Amino acid sequence: MAPKNGRLHRGDWIAAGQAVLCEVGIAGLRLSVLTRRLRVSTGSFYHHFADMEDFLSALASHFSRDDVRLILERATAGATGPLSRIRRLAAISLDSPIFRLDRAMRVWATSDPRAAASIKASEKLVLAFLADAFAELGFTAEDAALRAHLLLSANVALIGDFRLGGDRELFKRSLELLTRDAPSLAQ
Repeated sequence: MAPKNGRLHRGDWIAAGQAVLCEVGIAGLRLSVLTRRLRVSTGSFYHHFADMEDFLSALASHFSRDDVRLILERATAGATGPLSRIRRLAAISLDSPIFRLDRAMRVWATSDPRAAASIKASEKLVLAFLADAFAELGFTAEDAALRAHLLLSANVALIGDFRLGGDRELFKRSLELLTRDAPSLAQ
């Protein structure tokens, strides 16, 4: 993955770091792996980052600040209502690298407070998005928040082989259960 104009930017390093994190995890994320992947020397890295710790901090913060907000904006654009927003969020997440990145970040978060803070910040954004949608469906604020937590938890946790026919089916069935008694959907 060499840069098109011959010059790397900070974002190129972050993207390469995310790819490596998804492929081999935090233990395999080394400067030598990144420079091989980008086909550059270490000089470019040190032009953008003070050291590997600076890079890891940038990598962790980029996840919540940029990646998750972008996904939420995409889910909102063109949505026709709260259920549409939630379904769009799932479809975009499952069809993009963000799903794999989220899982890799969660593993990293077990051993690094920067990644844990990033996961917490991203969860806060997603939970607010989901709670707003459930509230718009007519649930009380408390019930909307609970449903948001349950939907996110059910679709993030990896519990053995319990995936109900895959991630898409688990999401579909979880959402059906959590919206079954939605006041705005009652006929």
